[in-house]
Amino acid sequence: MTPAGVDATSPAPDAPSAPQPKAKSATSKPKKKRAAPKKKPTPPAPSADSRQASAPKQITEPSDDEIRLRAYFIAERRHKLSLPGDSNNDWIEARRQLIEEAQR
Repeated sequence: MTPAGVDATSPAPDAPSAPQPKAKSATSKPKKKRAAPKKKPTPPAPSADSRQASAPKQITEPSDDEIRLRAYFIAERRHKLSLPGDSNNDWIEARRQLIEEAQR
């Protein structure tokens, strides 16, 4: 029960109140606007000639004879150095090397 003349919704006089936002004074300085970030200049659009020159090279599949010869030399090196592996891995490595060289 609340005593007469006391509003039940207002906090008690000895209770701490929540901090109130500070009112802006009329003499406060206006904030300066920040300058917009400078944009980097965009490079000119590539011409039709340069697009064709910079297009990725067509991957050409090496012939079986080329792969076979490269795999032979990989296997020779592997046997000479007593490295682990087999002919299937030699074939895959030979094919990978030839495709990589063709892209250069």
